[in-house]
Amino acid sequence: MSESIKKELTKDNIVNATQINKRDATELKQASKERRLRSKEQSKAEILGNNNINYQKHMTWVND
Repeated sequence: MSESIKKELTKDNIVNATQINKRDATELKQASKERRLRSKEQSKAEILGNNNINYQKHMTWVND
């Protein structure tokens, strides 16, 4: 293989890797956001499910 073809292949590989890395970073951010939302919903469910103590009057964020 000539040097120019090797350089083109290397350049193409770098571009592809960059695109894949950006896509993976975006997917990780989205997954993290979804986990945070699920965690918040789980916390709300546990607090509201506790009938022994009325947390709602002390925690305004529960009603969001």
